[in-house]
Amino acid sequence: MEMHRTPKYVQVYNQILSMIKRSQFAPGSKLPSEEKLTNDFNVSRVTLRTALSLLKEDGVISSIHGQGHFVNFSDKQKNDQGIRTLGCPVLDSLTIPIEQISEKDAYYFKNPSSVFTDKLFEVKDISYYTLNVWYKIDNSNIANIFSILLPETIEKFGFNLDDKNQIIQFLEKDIYREVANSKLTISISSRKPDSFRRNFAENEKLVLMTEDLYATNGKVLAQNKYYIAESFFRTSLVRYQTNH
Repeated sequence: MEMHRTPKYVQVYNQILSMIKRSQFAPGSKLPSEEKLTNDFNVSRVTLRTALSLLKEDGVISSIHGQGHFVNFSDKQKNDQGIRTLGCPVLDSLTIPIEQISEKDAYYFKNPSSVFTDKLFEVKDISYYTLNVWYKIDNSNIANIFSILLPETIEKFGFNLDDKNQIIQFLEKDIYREVANSKLTISISSRKPDSFRRNFAENEKLVLMTEDLYATNGKVLAQNKYYIAESFFRTSLVRYQTNH
């Protein structure tokens, strides 16, 4: 009977996975350079990259172009993370723990009325605000929240727009206290990473989650767009069988 050897890239995959499970590479930590890994495992760069691509495919690691490879939180460590409950989907969809974010920044703009926002909020000739929150790891932006809302919502929550920490607190947590339900659509963004006010990592595809947040009176409280670098996006949703 002919014996088949386990391919080298599978061996490397298993070795790295084993090291991660033994916490030799902790969640959120950066893996050694590809040069060091090829030397440590005594394999070619092609073999290593095949193993790394499978680890990314399986949600074990994420990569930033020019920065390196990072260990993701496991499903168990993420406490069954997913977008099934009302809450900020960025926090529930990043592959790394929020504690590993090296920097958050926020800012706002006040804008004149537009046909789009008048229709969205069912108002007439009312100015609106746009809020931005950026999430960075090392030197790369990996996620952005872009929120559209009316001045009355700012007044209702009473937070200071000149305090970036209050903007972050509002979009990550406080706004959901007033949300009765939301409609969330997930797609691949057609925007180029360099078309934003702050750039994402070079050549990074972006996942876009667009969410209309509805207040208890049925009106739109805000529309949020969440852009996440594809290599750092992974989420789950529990689904149930329906009786027909």
